[in-house]
Amino acid sequence: MLTGTTVALRPVSALDLDDLHRHLLDGEARGPWYPLPRTSLTRLRRSFEDSGFWSEDDGIFLIVTPEGGVLGLISWERLNSDTPDVELGYRLFSVADMGAGATTEALRLLTSYLFDTSARTNRLRLVIHVDNVASRRVAEKGGFSKECTAREAWHHCGTWHDVDVFTLTRAEWTAQR
Repeated sequence: MLTGTTVALRPVSALDLDDLHRHLLDGEARGPWYPLPRTSLTRLRRSFEDSGFWSEDDGIFLIVTPEGGVLGLISWERLNSDTPDVELGYRLFSVADMGAGATTEALRLLTSYLFDTSARTNRLRLVIHVDNVASRRVAEKGGFSKECTAREAWHHCGTWHDVDVFTLTRAEWTAQR
């Protein structure tokens, strides 16, 4: 478990799967930025059984309160084995929990973890819809800088959307610490 001031990050357990799937399908908390997943509960369980949502190249942590209540998730995925880039993603499960700093703290915890435990990791990146102001703020508060806009890079609700790519290098993180 990675412990911060107001949140902690812990691996997903088998007991979390039903609630996790329910949260993943919650359209209100997903907002306009994320399409509903196409993963059934059966497939989610099978994936968990195969890897526990954890490998050298990807993983999922749950964002939890000090009391253990689940607030959301944060994940990482190495883009490919030939580059040092790792893409991160995050979501809170309840609109009521948004805006309190939990996601920013979770992002900083995961950033520290990835840079501290993987010499192969030199760049972290976030891909954020250009209109998602709250997620852009999380990225900036987490130390990430906008690197570029990828035009029409993401398809959602029948339309191609622009996304901004935010990055943070190991050297930048070290300087911020």
